[in-house]
Amino acid sequence: MEENRRTNYRISEAARELGISIEWLRKGEARGFFPPALRDRNGHRYYTEEDIERMRNRPKSRRSRGPARASPEVGGGESGGSETAEE
Repeated sequence: MEENRRTNYRISEAARELGISIEWLRKGEARGFFPPALRDRNGHRYYTEEDIERMRNRPKSRRSRGPARASPEVGGGESGGSETAEE
């Protein structure tokens, strides 16, 4: 199998490789989910193969910490949930 891989990717190409939108890649970088992109002399982001592999294999721990305040809404909390509707 012939490997015809590039060494530098524009943001659209990197997003496609990762299966995410360009906007999420930008926001993910700004929020610290991804490392800062390299910039060319015009300020355009570009990524190396190593960058893409690092982002692809990044730990999921930040995502798993999600907001704790979501649990009362899911658990039914004070509203009684669907059990009172069936009575």
